[in-house]
Amino acid sequence: MKRRWILFCLIMLLIAACGVGLWSLFVVEDSVVEEVRIERFDHVLDEYVSLGSGTALHRMNTEYPQQTKMLIEDVLAMGQVSDPDVERKLRYVFLDSTVQILLDEVHRQYGDVSDLERDFKLAFEELRKKDPSFRTPKIYAQISCLNQSIVVTDSLIGISLDKYLGSDFPLYQEFYSPEQRQQMNRDAIVRDAISAYLSIK
Repeated sequence: MKRRWILFCLIMLLIAACGVGLWSLFVVEDSVVEEVRIERFDHVLDEYVSLGSGTALHRMNTEYPQQTKMLIEDVLAMGQVSDPDVERKLRYVFLDSTVQILLDEVHRQYGDVSDLERDFKLAFEELRKKDPSFRTPKIYAQISCLNQSIVVTDSLIGISLDKYLGSDFPLYQEFYSPEQRQQMNRDAIVRDAISAYLSIK
């Protein structure tokens, strides 16, 4: 009986040891972040402005209600999103010739944002390692008509791509000092966004 008890204990120890080893093969690091996707709110907005698309306007109101509200009320300070003539005002602002230059350049430079998505993922993983409770925000792109570069809430980061067209972008020279233009490059986006997001945490 005693031998059976010793054998039983040995078997249980072996199973426990193997169990720990096997379990470790399937454990996923808490710091791993799912793929990051930058939602192209700027494309939907441009479709509405340039084509007067009812479909695009519907998407703005249903898929991007918070982004639309922040753009109209906070970034552009055009009034309330519920104002009856706000859609007309929005189209008027975005059809301005200067804003159209910005839109064209954003299309040219930011057709592909996979490098930014990769860099955001790496940054979020580092933050998760330091703070396992860190929650990954949703990220979207917008056009701010040269207003705020980054807008944030506790769950969103909005990137104004028209503020990151490169320090040598001709239009910037009319509005910004050389020191300011040095920060208006693609490689500053992730840094600026993370800094702004962490500042409200």
